[in-house]
Amino acid sequence: MALVLVVCGCLCAGGFLLDRPGSEPIAEEPWVVPDDGWTAPTTRAPIPERPSPAPPTPSKQPVTRPTSGPAPVTVVYEVTGSGEADIAYFDAESDLIHIDSAKLPWRTTIRTNGASRVRLEADWVDMEYHGLLESTVTISGTGTPVVLKERSYGSIWCAPE
Repeated sequence: MALVLVVCGCLCAGGFLLDRPGSEPIAEEPWVVPDDGWTAPTTRAPIPERPSPAPPTPSKQPVTRPTSGPAPVTVVYEVTGSGEADIAYFDAESDLIHIDSAKLPWRTTIRTNGASRVRLEADWVDMEYHGLLESTVTISGTGTPVVLKERSYGSIWCAPE
């Protein structure tokens, strides 16, 4: 038992000798990020404004009356719905006219020599949008007026058969 007391006493005394006053650990200086001259922005950069789109223009100027003949037939083209559609139709000279991004409802009237080249097509500008698209072609001036109507949630085509 005496041996145990001697060993414990030596360990305790050694611990006091090792733990001298003034030998407490000293904290090192904190690590500082070197200054590279960059500073964080204080405000967000302005978002540039998009220019407003130009109004829809046909691929060529449509002719509403033929340059030759009396033009006894009146054709009224109409496309209804909400939003914008790409539209194609035959004018009075039987030229195919394209109008990109026409605001709906859209309507135009032509006078022509006959109803053989009458056609109206419309497609949604935004192919993800599937609202109801309606077209009406009214042909009058030679006998009983003809009214053609079509409805679709995508592309639409309207012409006499």
